Amino acid sequence: MTKELIHSRFSKALENHNREEAVAIITDALENNQISIQTLYEEVLTQSLNSISSNRQEQSMPIWEEHLSSNIVRTVVELTLPYVYQQRQQLEANHTQPLNRKKAVVFCLEEEYHELGARMTTDFLTLLGFDAYFIGANTPKQEIFSAIKHFKPDLVCVSVTNYFHLTKLHRLIEELRTIEVLKHFTFIVGGYAVHNSSDVKSQIKADYYVRTFDDLKAVKEAIR
Repeated sequence: MTKELIHSRFSKALENHNREEAVAIITDALENNQISIQTLYEEVLTQSLNSISSNRQEQSMPIWEEHLSSNIVRTVVELTLPYVYQQRQQLEANHTQPLNRKKAVVFCLEEEYHELGARMTTDFLTLLGFDAYFIGANTPKQEIFSAIKHFKPDLVCVSVTNYFHLTKLHRLIEELRTIEVLKHFTFIVGGYAVHNSSDVKSQIKADYYVRTFDDLKAVKEAIR
């Protein structure tokens, strides 16, 4: 199957709330090497969710329906994990010496429940050779600090979907920058609210703003 056909069939299964068919379409495509993780996440899963939301916006899409679609996509993302690790093993096999893996902590702010973007970012970082730790949606500030102190990551990654949380993100970054033991990392941000706010970069002093796998790849090259 081409990626266009995979996208079309998966979108239809998602629209029909058919979890079994949606899972079968993606599992078959991955098993037969018809699609990469990057293409699956960026050009099938994300676009399918966006297209359904857009097509039904005028009909006031019920919250339960949005949640159902998101849960189907979440199931698919979890099922891709063996293929993510397989691809990383291939990356490592191409190096004559063991890779010095960097660490990344990924999370959503407290009261931020749209975690799919952050979850997929975690897999992208894994593909790039990071030891990536997704600590979840709705993460309280003190738990964020605790996780960073524990893992001592090279990257701290946060996804923000709700515009109202941008101020909270700004305060979090400012506070993290003042804590000596937490200073030695690169802070990257992404998510719907970040990429659709025209003045966000002037308000939020992150090191990088990422939207795609290639953006993350560029960050990896920059912090070598």
